[in-house]
Amino acid sequence: MPTLKIDGQEIQVEKGTTILQAAQRLGIRIPTFCYHPGLSIAANCRMCLVEVAKSPKPMPACHAQCADGMEVFTNTQKVQETQKAILEFILLNHPVDCPICDQAGECVLQDNYADYSLSPSRLFTKKVHKAKAKPLGPKIILDAERCILCTRCVRFGDEITKTGELRVMSRGEHSEITTFPGKTLDNPYSLNVVDICPVGALTSIDFRFKRRVWFMSATRSVCTECARGCNIRIDSFQNKIERYVPNYNPKVNQWWICDSGRMSHTRWTANRVTEPRNTRTESSKTAISTRDVADEMAKALVTSGKASAFVLDASMPNEDAFVALRLARAVGSRLYLGGRAQNGPQDELLRLADRNANRTGISAIAGPSPLPGLAEFQKDVASGAFKTVLFIGGEHEGPDKWAKLLEKVSVIGVLADIRSDLVDIAHIVIPAAVPQMREGTVVNSHGRVQRIRQAIRLEPAGVVFPYWRILKRIATTAGLEATWNSERAIFGEIVASMPQFAEMTYDKLGDLGLPLGSNGLSDVDVDAATRNIDPSAPQYRKTNINSRMPWQH
Repeated sequence: MPTLKIDGQEIQVEKGTTILQAAQRLGIRIPTFCYHPGLSIAANCRMCLVEVAKSPKPMPACHAQCADGMEVFTNTQKVQETQKAILEFILLNHPVDCPICDQAGECVLQDNYADYSLSPSRLFTKKVHKAKAKPLGPKIILDAERCILCTRCVRFGDEITKTGELRVMSRGEHSEITTFPGKTLDNPYSLNVVDICPVGALTSIDFRFKRRVWFMSATRSVCTECARGCNIRIDSFQNKIERYVPNYNPKVNQWWICDSGRMSHTRWTANRVTEPRNTRTESSKTAISTRDVADEMAKALVTSGKASAFVLDASMPNEDAFVALRLARAVGSRLYLGGRAQNGPQDELLRLADRNANRTGISAIAGPSPLPGLAEFQKDVASGAFKTVLFIGGEHEGPDKWAKLLEKVSVIGVLADIRSDLVDIAHIVIPAAVPQMREGTVVNSHGRVQRIRQAIRLEPAGVVFPYWRILKRIATTAGLEATWNSERAIFGEIVASMPQFAEMTYDKLGDLGLPLGSNGLSDVDVDAATRNIDPSAPQYRKTNINSRMPWQH
């Protein structure tokens, strides 16, 4: 293992470690543009050049490997002059339109200019002009003048999706990124190139000119669109979801997220259930509340007893599922595990066919005997076995016409966050919080327990609630003991009663989660994971707001 010094600090590293990686371990920042920990090393931006003793010229820290006895200097006058020269070269034909650029506030070029240059432009000739607002596909716009030709997007298409849509065309100052002839940038992961672009050259059509990043609040959570459980950051403004971006997790999704998961927040915004309904007793002159319909649901379940059924949403958090299982068994209801389809699109990168976020977790909490699925439920309900059915969640894969299947059921209840055919035919509709309004945990298909966090407040206030709170109201009305007062308390009961969750807490789960059966012990080197975060990932650094930016010169 080679031992070297960087800025006077000695470190021993594994063979093959680059100078940049060794510096990161020591907490020494070396600026980069083209380097990405999940892509091959191009070393074409030259921003990371450092001095190495006995080397005739500076070396790229992202590419040069550590050698025994090596002495590296990252902050000498020569290095500083080189960094200023590189930035001046990059900004030579850059439009410096930061005030109108979507990347402002989370731009690596802004950061590096503020930290390593702050020199005025010496250019007095006309800049080279390139394509502006050029569509590369149905989701992405290119501003070729802003592009610094780091080739991150090209390498992503070649190495990660292996679709190879993007190429560098022409030479010299006329070089620019474009799609390969006959292709458009339209693969299931195309929007990741927006995340890895260190400047504002590639922008999402969905988020373009939508919101300044410094106005948004950021919440780390988990995507609930399939059983992978990709780590995401939810950016919101005035209680509205603005975008999802991926968060790094080496055990789940690394740096990426699929486009369908990224854009899923739009359907939760557009199709919410926000009003309670009870068609069995509802009068046009009488306003009803969520508590009223929950109480009616409780009475129907108690009256029906064993002639009732619960159909659980396979994406609901563990805490909600735990309360639902306790309630159903106390009432004597039969339990079924429903949810979305299990035959969705799947690939070798991230997407899984099971479109449910927590089938593994609910199955673990339910006990050794697997819960019957929707096929068994359809057979039982068709035989007239149930007088009352409560669906938790409105998205359950079923027959084309739920109304015909459920025509023999006297009371159809739905705890619904999103509109669906089931919601349309239900007698009792209880509005519930959408995933971005909930706290809790889910378990992905590989058995990793992860936290979902509330990104926006409950709205309409006093109308929508998390599943467990509605179920607690039903249990109380039914005369059952229900002492839960928070998601943490419910998770504590899960941990105490389920060996697979033993020794876990919300704090121990942290940002990266824990595997089932781990006894609360992490399987991730958190320091190494922190070093592997993309330095150009979308993140607003508030220190930039008081820095002098290029347009001020």
